[in-house]
Amino acid sequence: MRLRARLLATLVVLAVPIVAGFTVYTTWSQRQAIVNATYETTVERMETAGRERCEEQPQRFGRFAARRGRFPRPGMVGPGRRFGRVDGIYGDDFAPRTEGFPAIDADLREELAAGETTVARFEGDHVRIAMRMPWDGPCSVVVVQRPVDAEGARRATLRTAGLAATVVTVTALAALLALAPVVRRIRRLEAAVRGQASGGYEADVPIEGKDEVADLARAFNEASAEVRRRLEEVSARDRALTEFLQSTTHDVMVPLTVLQGHLSDLRGRLGEDDPKVRAAMEEAHYLGSLVKNLNAAARLDAGEPMIKRHALDLGELVERVVARHAPIARASGVSLAHAIPEDPVKVHGDSTLLEQMVGNLVNNAIRYNHEDGHVAVILEPGFTITVKDDGPGIPEEELARVGERQFRGGEARQRRPTGLGLGLHIVRDVAERHGYTLAFESPEDGGLTVVIRGPER
Repeated sequence: MRLRARLLATLVVLAVPIVAGFTVYTTWSQRQAIVNATYETTVERMETAGRERCEEQPQRFGRFAARRGRFPRPGMVGPGRRFGRVDGIYGDDFAPRTEGFPAIDADLREELAAGETTVARFEGDHVRIAMRMPWDGPCSVVVVQRPVDAEGARRATLRTAGLAATVVTVTALAALLALAPVVRRIRRLEAAVRGQASGGYEADVPIEGKDEVADLARAFNEASAEVRRRLEEVSARDRALTEFLQSTTHDVMVPLTVLQGHLSDLRGRLGEDDPKVRAAMEEAHYLGSLVKNLNAAARLDAGEPMIKRHALDLGELVERVVARHAPIARASGVSLAHAIPEDPVKVHGDSTLLEQMVGNLVNNAIRYNHEDGHVAVILEPGFTITVKDDGPGIPEEELARVGERQFRGGEARQRRPTGLGLGLHIVRDVAERHGYTLAFESPEDGGLTVVIRGPER
């Protein structure tokens, strides 16, 4: 619930019992004024003549004459209204003074016996009031019935309730108006905080005033400073790790390349069918591919600044990839062929990452193929790169997850249980960074077909 709506709801919840309570209190005070005025008038008249006549000649004592009296509360019984009539005079034991008066009501008698001075019962347009006089004796309790202006009382109650409701409404409006600047400041603070979240918390939000909203902005700025500090620490660690991986992979690739050359020479002297040389070449090639993938992953994770874009010919790139993988294909008994257009296919991108993208596809097609298998790399203008093999392929249910980081299909896990699952993830990431489309297809006749499409430049 919004702040204004919450405040308005709170005021309404508080206003209803306040108005009701004030109305009840007003009605009670008006009735109490009638009771007090009647009591004072009755005591005055009894002291003037009524008490003496009641005690000396009770058989001649009757009701007060219906004459005009003065009342301090106009509205309930206004000026010119009759005082009322005496319905009974009783002694200390609540016995009627004469036979002309009825017995006092039981509920009135109980409350008077409990110590009350006056007991009133309002009944429509009249009220019965039992009063204990400030003396003891046979004429110490008087019961009077007098008229009440019920309509006037109702109008007075409605006026009181209306006044109270008006006061509450004005108070609510004043509170909402006073709250408006605070709400505007909170909304500005909210907009600033959202802007900071999307901007990496690079700047502080403005602090307005010296109240709780300002304290909230100040606390957010302190939290933002801590977030910036920690983000900088993470960024520094990432930069250090990226630099370390690049330096390490470069240092490792130099002797690894020399090792691959020596293994190739050794294979030429010992024969292509020597199993130990073949296994050594496969492991060296796998290690080289792994190191290059680590380097590519570090560059991709570092973001756009690490991607160096320039014009390049995809035909030359495909030929380099095929030439580099030809020895391992021969050692594995896999036929590796390629086809490129006569005219150059120019694109704008990072040559190292694009070469690693195509190399990972060719490497996987060779590694997970069978002996006497076939791998074809086809480049078409436009451009389209297709890498097709006739290996075991990938099950249909796994195709949707191919390219996820650390995801490895069942065949890959069986061939190399300790793999990292980086190869196809790097393929997907490089393609997305360059705006290319990537599709994995499992033909009905087996194998796997990977198609990369993008624009020429």
